Amino acid sequence: MIRSVQESSPLQLSGWRLMGARLRYGASFVVAGLCLFLLGIPLIPLAFLLRSLFGWQDFIHPFAKFGARLYLRTAGARVTLSGLERLEPAQAYVFIANHQSNLDPPLIFCCFGRIIGALAKQELTRVPLFGQGMPLAHLIPVDRSNPKRAIASIKKGAEALRQGYSLMAFPEGTRSVDGRVKEFKKGAFFIALEAGVPVVPVVINGTRRVMGKGTGLCIPGEVQVEVLPPIPTLGYTTKNIGELVEQVRQQIIERVKVD
Repeated sequence: MIRSVQESSPLQLSGWRLMGARLRYGASFVVAGLCLFLLGIPLIPLAFLLRSLFGWQDFIHPFAKFGARLYLRTAGARVTLSGLERLEPAQAYVFIANHQSNLDPPLIFCCFGRIIGALAKQELTRVPLFGQGMPLAHLIPVDRSNPKRAIASIKKGAEALRQGYSLMAFPEGTRSVDGRVKEFKKGAFFIALEAGVPVVPVVINGTRRVMGKGTGLCIPGEVQVEVLPPIPTLGYTTKNIGELVEQVRQQIIERVKVD
């Protein structure tokens, strides 16, 4: 017998529910594309102009957050957020999260009540409009295949943090199918160390049930996001940064639900 939609796996869906999940998946990308097209074409050039003339750095963010919320709503993600009271409003952080779904970045981007940039794959710079708008949203492309460019990305990320902008990162580098947390890459931790800001473990549960990797489905359901206590980078160096990485990873592992 099929369980309720929010508890169902793709293999348990059949008939009109399966069709509905496929249509919702397609609709979510249509919405994302329309937001990028309808908002990006007029607003990206305007944002660059306002930055050049008046120094306005964050004009694009309210519109980007609107698009992210609309994308999450179309996908059927019902979000429960906890732990924000652990954060200082004026403090910049590097948010380190586990990665289960394409829904994870917009979740953190639009639900934390602050401006948050991100470390992003270099390939995203080739996406029309999105690539052009990345600098406006403090999205920092990272080219892991080129050590010099990777170092430049670290310095650029640290500078954004010093200016008061937080960053998010998914150091697994890929989405988990079953919830198990993969090994962490260290780039985001080096950026936090360079800027002297705390790292914040973030635990995401439920997004792989809503929009799992490779399923081609959106199944409306509950998503939980938990912000854990910030961890200062004071006392860590490039020599012992692995200890910080493993501490953050273990805290996330303890709270992630796996199959």
